[in-house]
Amino acid sequence: MRPLLERLKSRKFLMALAAAIVAGLKAYYPDIPDEAVNTVLMACMGYVAAEAAVDAAAQLAKWVAEKKNASGNTPVQN
Repeated sequence: MRPLLERLKSRKFLMALAAAIVAGLKAYYPDIPDEAVNTVLMACMGYVAAEAAVDAAAQLAKWVAEKKNASGNTPVQN
C-alpha cells in the first residue's frame, strides 16, 4: 500500500481535486458559464480516465510477465 503523502501527490488525485474546486466555484459564483465548467470538468475526467487506463495496462503487463516467467521456470512432468 502506498503512503498517504504519495497518494496526495498523485496526478489523478490532483486532477480530481481541481475538478472539485471548479465545481465548488460554480456554487459560489453562479454566473460562471456552464460551458466553461463542463469543459474543465470533462478534461479533468478524461485525464483521470486516461491515467487509470495506463496504470491498468502497466499492471496487466506486469502480471503477464510474471505468469510467463513462472510458467517458463517450472519443470514439465510427463
